[in-house]
Amino acid sequence: MTDPNNNPQEILDVVFDENISEILAEMETSPKKCQFLAEKFQLTPDELEEKLSLLIRHEFVEKSGSDSNLEFSVNSKKLSELIENSHNFENVDNGLAKMDSFLN
Repeated sequence: MTDPNNNPQEILDVVFDENISEILAEMETSPKKCQFLAEKFQLTPDELEEKLSLLIRHEFVEKSGSDSNLEFSVNSKKLSELIENSHNFENVDNGLAKMDSFLN
């Protein structure tokens, strides 16, 4: 499995995609059945799973059950850590850029 910390921007791009963020918000409080999410967001179950595939692969979204009992849930702790770490990295990067422009 690839470490998401190597390229957190790819994960963040998916998380903040308008359509996917709505799906994640729906799963925020509890796991949701695949069929429920597919119907709510007017997708087929396969399309839903494809949209979430990167997040599933990196364990930001957990998939359990099978077929008609398939459920998705958000790993809120892991997702929060990624967002927090990405924000901190951005601040460090911006700080270094400012320092570099000051020194030059």
